Amino acid sequence: MPSPLRPPTARSGLHAPSVAQGGHWPSVAGMSMVEIMIGVIILALVLIPSLNVILSETKAVTGTRDHTMAAFVAQNLLETARNYKFAYLEADQYAGKPDIQKTTFEYALTHDLKERTINRIKYEVKDARIDPVKNTISPGDPPILLLIKFAIEYTGSDQRQHRLDVSTALVKQE
Repeated sequence: MPSPLRPPTARSGLHAPSVAQGGHWPSVAGMSMVEIMIGVIILALVLIPSLNVILSETKAVTGTRDHTMAAFVAQNLLETARNYKFAYLEADQYAGKPDIQKTTFEYALTHDLKERTINRIKYEVKDARIDPVKNTISPGDPPILLLIKFAIEYTGSDQRQHRLDVSTALVKQE
């Protein structure tokens, strides 16, 4: 006699009645559609928050990359300033000499080096200033210290405006 948990087979000498004859399979252990749907819902409830975390972390990494690149651009500009002779950092002292003024770092910072594109993001130099610091020990002597200030502005991957303010001082080397 076949087990009530197994369908009848030809080996047991019984044949399952056809659906047309009004027959049905005996109850068989297994997963029903409801159990499968509950499993899918539980899986979705776990996966959706996990995907949200992954997406938000990706945005954070991208934002950090954009800010790091802005700092890289600023550092590159400061290194460029250090490569100029001290006398050619500030443009204002050559106000009457436009040919010489165009060779200064301040002019380059506000014209030639004004923008740079990295990873499809445009980094722009804004509010660039180079201010000489008066020599209080010898007021008649030219300044030996310059304050360099500028900002790097960019629209990040998050489509928001960002700004990195930079300032440093350069001392005249003997």
